[in-house]
Amino acid sequence: MPESYPRISFNEDGICNFCLDYKPFHEYLGREKLFDILNSEKKTGEYDCIVPMSGGKDSTYILYYIVKELKLNPIAVSYDSGFQTEIAKENMRNACKILGVPFEIVKSPKNIRTKLLKESLWISKKVGYLTDYCGNCEAILRMISMNTARKYGAPFVLWGASALETLHNEFYSEYRSTGKQKKSHLSFLIVKLRTKIKVVLKDLRKLSRIPRKIYPYVGYHSIKYSIYSMLQRREFHFPLRYILRPHSVPFFSEKNPIFIHFFDFIPWDSINCIKILEDELNWKHPVDKVSRFDCSIHCLANYHYLKEYGISHDGVNLCNFVRENRMSRGEAQARERDVVDSTDKECQELLNVIGLKKFGNQKVKKWGKQKSLFS
Repeated sequence: MPESYPRISFNEDGICNFCLDYKPFHEYLGREKLFDILNSEKKTGEYDCIVPMSGGKDSTYILYYIVKELKLNPIAVSYDSGFQTEIAKENMRNACKILGVPFEIVKSPKNIRTKLLKESLWISKKVGYLTDYCGNCEAILRMISMNTARKYGAPFVLWGASALETLHNEFYSEYRSTGKQKKSHLSFLIVKLRTKIKVVLKDLRKLSRIPRKIYPYVGYHSIKYSIYSMLQRREFHFPLRYILRPHSVPFFSEKNPIFIHFFDFIPWDSINCIKILEDELNWKHPVDKVSRFDCSIHCLANYHYLKEYGISHDGVNLCNFVRENRMSRGEAQARERDVVDSTDKECQELLNVIGLKKFGNQKVKKWGKQKSLFS
């Protein structure tokens, strides 16, 4: 971890507080517990569960495990945002064909996803940092997983995110609860607003930051982003409460269907498991890429982290693998160097694809300061 990472400190031996305070996220619940849960609910249709897929190693391994180890009958579903890579699509087709699993693909309609990305980048230009580049993807994948489960009477959805993908336990807990309805939501917002006003009144210099803070909600490109988001959500049959809140994420349902976080039960072995996928499912990874490859927008996450924190998004995840002795520090550093070397090029290629070829060479006025993004 670099010195530029938020809230980091080092002891006299050069070890950071995140390593010193690190604790394993949880005890894995195990195969038997997972099997018992998956057999605890009566299915009303043909399939035992839904497996959302991206074409990456995690979701592909979940599908493999459910079929080969637990001998269950799943159906796979994927969201094609328009930015899925061809190798990811090939991985999903190969896995489902070899395992004999039905596969449904839901595509983003009317090029709305590209419009969302463009607007998020213009918002980012205005405020000086990347925001909302992932759009509705998380929300849509959750929603189509729920809709597919209800359509086929499958009682469970096997979700693939893991605690190792976050830096702190509390971040993972927050992710798990994202979208859950809060009691007294209005009162919570009022208290939060009062707190912000008190902070500003104590230091009036912070008034200059207000335009940048509110632009992601009321700016021209922000309004266009919200409209496109609502239109996309309507196409995917979101409930009205989520359509009218275009940045919201549906919560992980606890019934009809029940979301199960697979990696709470089964540990991820990034070496042996990938070899299984390669040998048995013809799974492929780009030879010239070490970072996540299933979505071409992921380079923006790495760019964002590198500029804000001095370490890539993938690098933050790699730190946890080092702390759990699943990867050597040297191997993680080598992978991080490869990510750093390739990120700018990948971002520019993405801009070219969506028609913002000159975007990276422009300067933008950031509330009185000159700030360059993707330059």
